[in-house]
Amino acid sequence: MLRISLLAAGLVLTFSSTVFAQAQPAPAASQPAAATADEPVPRAARAEARRDCYAENIALSGDDLRRAMRDCLQERFPGVKLYASDGLTRDGKPTAATARAVCKQEADASGLKGAERTASLVACFSGKRPDLAQRAECRKEARSKGLDGEALRTAVAECGRNPQG
Repeated sequence: MLRISLLAAGLVLTFSSTVFAQAQPAPAASQPAAATADEPVPRAARAEARRDCYAENIALSGDDLRRAMRDCLQERFPGVKLYASDGLTRDGKPTAATARAVCKQEADASGLKGAERTASLVACFSGKRPDLAQRAECRKEARSKGLDGEALRTAVAECGRNPQG
């Protein structure tokens, strides 16, 4: 009986300290002064904030962790749009999923089938997100050359910067 009560007390203390650690506000010193709505957060500052937020929410996983990380990062950088919302990216372009869904609806409405439908979807997506269409084309070319891993990433990034080459 004593063992069970000690075990229960230990569990209660463990969970209460985890909840207390998650409930503490983020320290004010970690907010960079340069974070404004017009200017994106520097990559290093965002990575450091992500590490700190993960350390605060280490006990969580899955959707709970995702939600806590999003809330924590948004608290660290108030006024800065860090994530895509309402089908738009941070810079106002439609997300890839939104663009694909709209293109599929247009193809369904026009009643296209087979190769015509595929060509219509590719053209529509290229029109809505030419940056992603260019990267996909670059990736296809790089894979046809037999590249993979870091070489593939480098080739796609370079091709994305130089669309003519």
